[in-house]
Amino acid sequence: MRARIAFVLLTVALGAASASGLAQNVELIKQAAATNGGVVIVRDALFASLHQAMTQAFNAEYKKYGLSARIERVQSGQQLNLYEQELRASKVSNDIMALVDPGTFLGLNRQGKYTPHCSPHYKDYPQWAVGKDCGYFYYVAYYQYLAYNPDMVKGNDIPRSWNDLLDPKWKGKVSLPDPKIGGGHYYFVFTMMKLFGKGWFEKMRRNDPLLVSSHGTVNSQIMSGERLVGVNISVLSRRDGRFPGGKGSPIAESFPKDGVTLLAGGMAVTKGGPNTPGGKVFIEWASSLAGQKAIARLGHISLRKDYTSDAGDDLSKIKYNWWDPEEMLKNRDEWTREALKALGAS
Repeated sequence: MRARIAFVLLTVALGAASASGLAQNVELIKQAAATNGGVVIVRDALFASLHQAMTQAFNAEYKKYGLSARIERVQSGQQLNLYEQELRASKVSNDIMALVDPGTFLGLNRQGKYTPHCSPHYKDYPQWAVGKDCGYFYYVAYYQYLAYNPDMVKGNDIPRSWNDLLDPKWKGKVSLPDPKIGGGHYYFVFTMMKLFGKGWFEKMRRNDPLLVSSHGTVNSQIMSGERLVGVNISVLSRRDGRFPGGKGSPIAESFPKDGVTLLAGGMAVTKGGPNTPGGKVFIEWASSLAGQKAIARLGHISLRKDYTSDAGDDLSKIKYNWWDPEEMLKNRDEWTREALKALGAS
């Protein structure tokens, strides 16, 4: 009797949620709640502020069904290596993989290393934002562009092109994401190679750039004045800078005339994770309008067709580079080696 009452209450709750705009799969949620204690384990390469927003929003919606999310921050390269090791050992310990490297998603999906799941919300995304056979989707995007300290760099000194970083006046004052890290760092490598060739890195070497382990380090060094210019991402510039909702620190953005790079964070259900049904529920939530409202804030951009950025970003009015994942995957190892060699860091 108690089980029947619980089922009726769950069905009523799901019906109410569906009416509020969240498409719900009753049977899937029941399976997820009954698996691994109802916990969905997410590994994501992005930032703690985003993880907190996602966790709070997901748990607020699904706690009443016995579901909760636990999000662990693991950088892209580390996450990929760990996942491959766990696949070989048949001991995958997370349900969701989320990182910034379309080539990785393309390759793993092609090898059948994800659990396909077609969210009902995928119809609201451009076709290129959803992987073949629903193996993954791009749940968030953001800009990779030029950044500078506005208290120390002004007027005509503000960099307006990627090539402006090669100016000798910036010798010893440039901070760059280290090419060997992978993930979003590889986007930087690919963009420079695609637009200018390895000669860009050879010229940059003369400016003694500091190669750092994360965009977060670039961001911190520019704010402190340790470095004056560099390559940053909108998530950090807008979180910490003088933007609506930002912290007001001295970090500013500059959209290079050669085009900003649009980075996309992919998300997929792992293969053989502890709560595969829970992973599918999480994917459905993350791709919904409600999920995107929790995710796409302060420099994060939704790729949903019906979403407007909180900063008013309109991709139709911005010159941006969206790189082909197939080409990125094909050139990753070679171009990373060439960039490191040109920078004297191989």
